[in-house]
Amino acid sequence: MINDWLRIPYRDHGRDWAGCDCWGLVRMVRHALRGDLLPSYGAIDPQDKPALTGAAGEVMHGAGFRECSAPQPGAIATVWRGVLCLHVGIVVDIEQRLAVLETGRRHGVRWLRLPDFKRAYPNVSFYDND
Repeated sequence: MINDWLRIPYRDHGRDWAGCDCWGLVRMVRHALRGDLLPSYGAIDPQDKPALTGAAGEVMHGAGFRECSAPQPGAIATVWRGVLCLHVGIVVDIEQRLAVLETGRRHGVRWLRLPDFKRAYPNVSFYDND
């Protein structure tokens, strides 16, 4: 399944196989891994970090998510600068090791092992409701 996700092109506001932004990818993968469907927030511009932060807060508090220090597949990785949420990804299992699947304009969908993701983004928090 990971190879299918790696082929999804980046697209602002995208929420399906035709293209995804970072939240769209998290929604699709989380649905595949856990069966739940998180809110779309498709109208939020990925560059509008205050709106992205508000949406992240709604999801985390409204769906019973809590910060976790030992993330499992399906946990949401959030990248912060101060109080602003800048980016999200999702924890997956690749070859029995944890990684974060993410997407962006410059690189499209890719995965980084958990330690590499934390090095690339110095202020990361993980959230889960499981």
